[in-house]
Amino acid sequence: MLKSALSAARFHRTSLIGSALIVLLASALLTTTGVVLESGLRASASGPLAEGSLLSTIAGSFAGTTILIVVLVIGSTFAAALRQRRREFALLRAVGATRGQVRRRITIEVLGVFAVAAPLGALPGLAAASLLTPLLSESGIVSAGFAMTISGWPVLAMLLVLVPTGVLAARVAARETLRTSPVAAVAGSAVEAPTVGSGRRIAAVAVAVAGVLVALTPFFVPGTIGSATGAVSAFLLITAVALAGPLILASAARRALEASRVPRVAHALRGAGGTLALLNARGFSRRLTTAVVPLALLLALGTVQTGVNLTTTDAAAAQLRAGLDADLVVTAQHTLTAEDVQAVMNLPEVVEAAPTGTLLAETKVDDGDEELPFLGSVSWEPAALRSVPTTGGIVDPAVSAGSLADLGTGAVAVSAETVLGSGKGVGDRIRVRYADGADETLTIAAIFTRGLGFGDYLVAESARSAHGAPHDAVYLRLAPGTADEVRDLVAALGLESTGVAEYAEAVAAGGAAQQGLSTTLLLTLLAFIAIAAANTLTTMTAGRRDEWRLLHRTGATRRQLIAMAAVESSFVAITALVLGTAAVVPALIGVGHGLLGGFTLRVDPVLYGGLAASVVGIAVVGIVGTAFRVTRTTSPAT
Repeated sequence: MLKSALSAARFHRTSLIGSALIVLLASALLTTTGVVLESGLRASASGPLAEGSLLSTIAGSFAGTTILIVVLVIGSTFAAALRQRRREFALLRAVGATRGQVRRRITIEVLGVFAVAAPLGALPGLAAASLLTPLLSESGIVSAGFAMTISGWPVLAMLLVLVPTGVLAARVAARETLRTSPVAAVAGSAVEAPTVGSGRRIAAVAVAVAGVLVALTPFFVPGTIGSATGAVSAFLLITAVALAGPLILASAARRALEASRVPRVAHALRGAGGTLALLNARGFSRRLTTAVVPLALLLALGTVQTGVNLTTTDAAAAQLRAGLDADLVVTAQHTLTAEDVQAVMNLPEVVEAAPTGTLLAETKVDDGDEELPFLGSVSWEPAALRSVPTTGGIVDPAVSAGSLADLGTGAVAVSAETVLGSGKGVGDRIRVRYADGADETLTIAAIFTRGLGFGDYLVAESARSAHGAPHDAVYLRLAPGTADEVRDLVAALGLESTGVAEYAEAVAAGGAAQQGLSTTLLLTLLAFIAIAAANTLTTMTAGRRDEWRLLHRTGATRRQLIAMAAVESSFVAITALVLGTAAVVPALIGVGHGLLGGFTLRVDPVLYGGLAASVVGIAVVGIVGTAFRVTRTTSPAT
């Protein structure tokens, strides 16, 4: 069996090389993610406010999305590669091979790909993790001298994710051929079943319903928690598309064929070549599904991630604008000294001033599990405690329970999202570890709802001064008509001033370095999906050489074959754009309602246009480009 599998691998080396490339990239991506996550966890366990705390949080969030993407892509890649060999497996059955023997052969081939590609991907993955340190340092997540922890655990975790996914996808792709009799398998290997099994239908409906329900979460759980949950619906709906893809594409092809009876549409389809492409799409919708899903995923991931980021930024700015009743905000390039703050507050035009600062700390809201002490470091979360005045009307974080007037020594106000699901409320306690090494238990004095704008924790000004944290802004309420004069006076002090709206936008947008990190991570995932989609389309089209040859022998010209490929690529691109867009709309509507209220759908038009162009480009190059190359060597005599 091993010898047979090796012979088959040599014969199908082209498609296996494509699969190996995707495995290599997936291995590198997961290994790098694992190294960063392990480094963060180990560093955070070294003590209070260790620099790995924030790193482990960010890496954990990215790891969840990465694993989901990798599983979908690896499954689609191996399904596409093995589905084209249905006739080969059917012939093996016809000459006496049992189902178990064919399954073992498939497993050996897949494991062979992983045995070669996974180590080749793991090595650069381990090295690439260290290359991320400068970017993480610029984002303020780790120090410039931070060293990544290199061990074998990320490689082991990568194999535990990838190998079962690849083997399962390959076996599922060959399942239909193996579960029928040898004669029926050979007879049916040249065509696809006109429908999908009831189990797959039920699974598709269940996942689609789950996706819609998850998208509704922000309507019942507003804020970032509900919105983050709602954003997952895009991936659930893409999964539903993967399950129901053959039915969706076959239905779309039938409708297009019906529309082709209209003269204008018939002309656009380029005659017989276009009609043949739609007939192929209807008859081989399973094959096209493996091409459409990665492209739809490419569009959906980029659109939903940037849409959520834009909505979150808008919501944070809106909360800050609504919660600050000030005329001017004074800041400095670095931090405000005590003398700066006092000088600003002493200006005669200032009616009321509210200095504010930030204390870096770690918080522990949940009591934790005493039976699992090794998880103690994970239960501490990095946090920023913002100092605010306990009286006056400049700062309004929208208190829903308790009162800011009760803030003082040993007290804290927390956002509603922080205590959501914890059972905590006013009068309960949370533990805080400060940057200066102090560790204390604070009593919750108030709960507020504008956590995106002001942060999750508010403390009194006395708490800031007690731990030596500097001020970063002073909110000013001025006498009528004195704003310009105060701006000049502030500038004379060497400080900067801005309006509340501009200040809110700047704070919500965050630093350019943090945006650069988010963009880099997103582009990495998008590039991986794009390469996988191009590989799938190229492999799928090149594997149809016998089909092109047969069409050529029956009278189709090369020009008609290219026209057929062009229409097919258009069909793939359009369906991917429609399905990818439809998958993200419920998520973005839910996120918009949860963070901004009402009907809000935020999309970055430039990025969406770029992703749409990429989908079209990959479809055209992968199908038409490969068809042009394949048909060049195809003639009736060959």
